[in-house]
Amino acid sequence: MREPTADFSVDRRRFLKGCAVLSFALVLRPGRTAAAAVTNAAFSPNAVLRIDPDGAIRIVMPHAEMGQGVYTGLAQILADELDADWSHVVAEHLDSLDPAFNHREWGVISTGASTSVSNQWQHLREVGATARAMLVEAAAQQWGVAADGLTTANSFVIDPARDRRLSYAELTATAAQLQPPTEVRLKTPDQFRLIGTDVPRLDARAKATGTATFGMDFTLPDMLQASIAHAPVFGATLKSFDASQAEVMPGVRKVVRIPSGVAVVADTFWQAKTAKDALELTWDDGAFADVSSATLWEEYATLAGTDGPVFERRGALAPAAAEVNLEGEFRLPFLAHAPMEPLNATARWGGAGLEIWSGTQFQGVDAGTLSAKLEIPVEQVRIHTLWLGGSFGRRAAPFSDFVLEAAQIAKASGLPNPIKLVWQREDDVQGGFYRPMALHRYRIGLDAARRPVNWEHRVVCASISKGTPFEAAFMHEGFDTLSIEGLRHTNYDVPNVEFVLHTTEHAVPVLWLRGEADSHTAPAVEGIMNRLAREAEQDPFAFRRSLLRETDMSKRIKGVLDALEAGAGWANSPPEGVYRGMAVHPSFGSVVGYVVELRKSDKRLDFHRVVAAVDCGRVVNPASVRAQIYSSVAFALSMAIGQKIEIANGRAVQSNFHDYTVARLSHVPDVEVHLVDNGLDHPTGVGEPGVPPFLPALAEAVHAATGQDVNAWPMTLDGYAFLAGGS
Repeated sequence: MREPTADFSVDRRRFLKGCAVLSFALVLRPGRTAAAAVTNAAFSPNAVLRIDPDGAIRIVMPHAEMGQGVYTGLAQILADELDADWSHVVAEHLDSLDPAFNHREWGVISTGASTSVSNQWQHLREVGATARAMLVEAAAQQWGVAADGLTTANSFVIDPARDRRLSYAELTATAAQLQPPTEVRLKTPDQFRLIGTDVPRLDARAKATGTATFGMDFTLPDMLQASIAHAPVFGATLKSFDASQAEVMPGVRKVVRIPSGVAVVADTFWQAKTAKDALELTWDDGAFADVSSATLWEEYATLAGTDGPVFERRGALAPAAAEVNLEGEFRLPFLAHAPMEPLNATARWGGAGLEIWSGTQFQGVDAGTLSAKLEIPVEQVRIHTLWLGGSFGRRAAPFSDFVLEAAQIAKASGLPNPIKLVWQREDDVQGGFYRPMALHRYRIGLDAARRPVNWEHRVVCASISKGTPFEAAFMHEGFDTLSIEGLRHTNYDVPNVEFVLHTTEHAVPVLWLRGEADSHTAPAVEGIMNRLAREAEQDPFAFRRSLLRETDMSKRIKGVLDALEAGAGWANSPPEGVYRGMAVHPSFGSVVGYVVELRKSDKRLDFHRVVAAVDCGRVVNPASVRAQIYSSVAFALSMAIGQKIEIANGRAVQSNFHDYTVARLSHVPDVEVHLVDNGLDHPTGVGEPGVPPFLPALAEAVHAATGQDVNAWPMTLDGYAFLAGGS
């Protein structure tokens, strides 16, 4: 039975309600589930799987591959139940809106929230087991024997009694004539051969050799390029524009106005970009032109000092019970996603409708948006998924911004050519979507034993879901869970709790970023726990164990604490000059903990060691889990050493990697990863839960080394250099 994961899974199921609002009826290309299809003697029991007569096992991926290894993990699940030879497995991109590819809980084709492997776990096992049963039946018919005496292994059906075998390739034509069974028997864990092993990644060769086609690589005959000018100030509107100079520049084909700006279509990207820069644009900047980060923080601080809507209350605050009150706050800035591959989409508009080629996480959502905005039936929209060069949530935009713009440009141009829209990195860093800035203010009352008895906590944050098609999915009792997940329903047992959320509104567009709300709630919650452990003069592991409530998730947290403590050798004192900190946090159905060790020398701090413990349920591919933790550390470290979006005069100050700092390879420490088996029989999230707890673990190591508290990110240290030698 699937273990509940607090309210996270419930919220994600409510995502379906938000998707239903889009009403794009993706039932137009039905999957082949009634009977196996016959196509040139290939065997395709459904839309996901096809076994070719040459033995190739082709799995069409229901989720996008953006570097997280999902193509390999999903294929492992299906191939294991199929008893396939891994060397025969081929992962293929999705280019269909067939509902067979829907997210199993959200009801729409999409990738996100570290759910790809977990939500497809049961479904892909059933697909593989169904195909295996049909191949066994096909062999039984050819041999004239009972199917229950046959076995399978490495893409063969085997008759052990007669020492003979038939390859899956030899059985495709016969299997394609059969009806799929209504019930199949799945393997037991002891029968897994691929699941739980470090199989080679299916995308490794294509990416290593440069043959993988990302959106930026994609080309078509007679393709044109587009560049778009967006409003320089958030919330500004275009009053007028003069394109006369741009229109006569070399290579320029069209200048078109669309709702979000003015685009230039040209033969090459550089011609389009140069002509775009020559446009004379007049904007009405609006009231937000007077706003800066300083004024926003002032507004947030004022709100944090007032009462507001309570999203969680336990007991009743009892000031008289507290002998000591600890107060403080955490400030976390706007963050850009800044994926390595700039945003792009290629669109072709014609009599048959709209065709899109893009690396997108939201094929189903995009299709509905395109259908509605361009006023065409959804069956006239086709989306081809390409490799994604990173995303971190950016390519899962509720309003399909860059994909929609490409389609609008193609339509408005009146040109028959396919047109590729490319956002420069500056376009996205200065005018895309951001992780909301957030302020956390707390006041905690301690009793005579230095145990917390009161916990007042106020969050100030903009809503991600408000005003989007997914508002119904993520709003819970009037609160946007995308602002408070990781804080509400905390597993720490403080008897009197009052948590408040102030939801702000401003012109800066906000969106989920890797780790979602946990990326700012975990640094606050775990930072508080480390401070409380210090005040109580207790070991931080022991302090947390003593404070955890008795829940199923708490049992998993304790399992991670045990593995982390042992793996890091916490019982032993660190070497001289080495200081350490720890943190643990559950999110996306998983639990991740870190011990961070810093070496101090001459007012300089460098990494000595980082140890991680991870409970992500049933591990499909250990190498992918480890890779996601390595990447999470690098991602969180970027937040720690310099990433922030500042606002001045209504505009984003940072523009590219020269001032929006990404951790360099020389900065990133080696990470020792311990995988924890807490008994779950299904996978849980991996890509996102590794980010949130790294910051508080690092902050506590910094405090141990310097005595300084880190209350704002990116961190600044008085008199100390952190990773000063990185380049």
